[in-house]
Amino acid sequence: MNHHMQRRLKDAKGLLLLHRFGWLRTAELGKLLWPESTGSRQAADKLARSWFERKLVLARPLPDGAGRALVLATAGVRVLAEEGCHAGSGKGIGTLTDERWVPPASWRHDLVAAGVLCELHRRGFDIVPEAELRRRAGLSVKLPDGLAIKDSQVLCLEVENSRKSGPQLRQLATAIGQVAAGKAEALVGIRPTAALVAFVPGVLDERGYTISHQQRVRRAVQLTSKADVDIHWAECKLLGPAGVGAITFSRETIKSDHAGAISRRLDAAGWVSQSDGTLCSAYDNHLVYVWENDDAAGWWSYTIETRAGVVAHAGHAEACSAAKQACAAWLAQR
Repeated sequence: MNHHMQRRLKDAKGLLLLHRFGWLRTAELGKLLWPESTGSRQAADKLARSWFERKLVLARPLPDGAGRALVLATAGVRVLAEEGCHAGSGKGIGTLTDERWVPPASWRHDLVAAGVLCELHRRGFDIVPEAELRRRAGLSVKLPDGLAIKDSQVLCLEVENSRKSGPQLRQLATAIGQVAAGKAEALVGIRPTAALVAFVPGVLDERGYTISHQQRVRRAVQLTSKADVDIHWAECKLLGPAGVGAITFSRETIKSDHAGAISRRLDAAGWVSQSDGTLCSAYDNHLVYVWENDDAAGWWSYTIETRAGVVAHAGHAEACSAAKQACAAWLAQR
């Protein structure tokens, strides 16, 4: 492949990323183009200088010394069109008044989302940023901050970096619960399988108080979910005034308060020994039975029956307490 074709390919790949994200800094662009290179930022800076010379992109200064946002110029749109990609100019991103550009109000939030998606890309995930989801799904749909797909796992990214009000926080918690339960609607033909919440620790709210986004989201999920929720966390350390540096990923099972309340009611009603060796308790119009398996020591079975004797649910667990919790979780979701 000659030099001209290599440059054309690199141009198309990089400009397509600007189109997919809407805007990027060279810090994030470099991570996407050269995910394993320690010199990715410098390589992206060099590429951006070439684009400026050929008027393929426009540079927009971000506040607080956060760098420059690159957006597509008309010439860059033409380059993508020649490669079969229909894109639009980024001139409409933000607000330009009296020759001063004001970024979208969400620009800090967008940088955190881009930083997390860059790291997931480096780890082998295919990523779909929010801007691309919005173009494909439409403006009226409630969208996450991105999707990350690897094998059968589809992470639904939500960035929590503002002090949401009660209704907004409940809406986020409900969405997380639906994803974890496998009940989330498919987005652009892709159904999320797990929720990933990204947050920056130790930030201040508008009143100057330290706020823990992780604790707030965790508590909201506990209160709104009818069952235990598996959630993935991405703790983001800022690099500079707004970009993302180190990211710590973790996973947690958040216990539902609703399922816990049902479990306490079952215990309060009492687990009565039956003649066949099972333990039985009651909840509303259901009878719950748990028993240790005769042919598998340590394993417990359980069934949930209606008062009329119809089996509504059954399963196995590794301990008596786990069997009881599984019954409470099912009753919480009915």
